Amino acid sequence: MSLYKFVMLMLYTMVPGRTNGNSANHLENEKVEVEVESKNLPPMPPGFHFVPSSAVLILEYLVKKIVGAPLASDLVKVRDGIQCLDPEEHRFEDDFAHCQDNHAYYITTKAQRKTKEDQEAGGGSKTSTIIKTTRGYWREKKKDMAIYNEDGQIIGYKTRYVFCCSKNDETSWRMDEFTVNPETIPANARDQIKETVACRIRVKQAKTPERPFFESEESEEEDEGSEIEE
Repeated sequence: MSLYKFVMLMLYTMVPGRTNGNSANHLENEKVEVEVESKNLPPMPPGFHFVPSSAVLILEYLVKKIVGAPLASDLVKVRDGIQCLDPEEHRFEDDFAHCQDNHAYYITTKAQRKTKEDQEAGGGSKTSTIIKTTRGYWREKKKDMAIYNEDGQIIGYKTRYVFCCSKNDETSWRMDEFTVNPETIPANARDQIKETVACRIRVKQAKTPERPFFESEESEEEDEGSEIEE
């Protein structure tokens, strides 16, 4: 099934004719039920980690947020302004206890970008796109890496940022920003595509024998090209 048909199917199940009341009340009730169910879920089993792929973040969270459908779970937080926070300002232990250490997942409003000119060793200069934070900034590292679904369709794009302190020093913190491919969204919902993004904030982990590669899907090897998710 194509992503467009998937989205249209979600919207079809939410039309007024398929509810006992009006669509607005139905959607509100549906959201309340999801929130109540998530709060009553039993504790996760020992060793459980929420490790969503890029495709899952786009399809099950970002797309559903844009079209007004209930999210797959509340493990991805919906908050504004998170891209303007320093990494240590995120509540990893409280809000993301079921995620890998120092990993956070959000749906948020896209923050304002600025340009910054840096001097290079050879005497030249380089212009970077940055997002300013409390005590530093996120600097764009790799833009618009294509994300595919299992059918080989481009469902969205990922832009990677590295966190820099005020002295222009890079840290081990990374932020992946996800956007939806506009061609996969119904025309009446496309106004929010440019404003709404999904974010994964994490610490870059070194690959070691004790930490196998499969435990960290988002390794730096992804920077070499497009990403295909199955």
